[in-house]
Amino acid sequence: MGGTKVVTDWTALIPGDFVTVLEGLTVPCSGWIDEVTEDGAIVWLVLSLGRGRRMFFRADGDIITVNMA
Repeated sequence: MGGTKVVTDWTALIPGDFVTVLEGLTVPCSGWIDEVTEDGAIVWLVLSLGRGRRMFFRADGDIITVNMA
């Protein structure tokens, strides 16, 4: 089955999940979940290709997707 799924409840994400974040009109960012706030409002992502760690805010309209296996 494959494809991607939008994660509507960020509290369901756990450290180590590999995801892609879509921010408006920018290039998508992929990486591993590092931390998620208890209310799911903020996610920290360790970016792939050694590009560091970055924070994303649900209130900014960022969309997180996961690959379906």
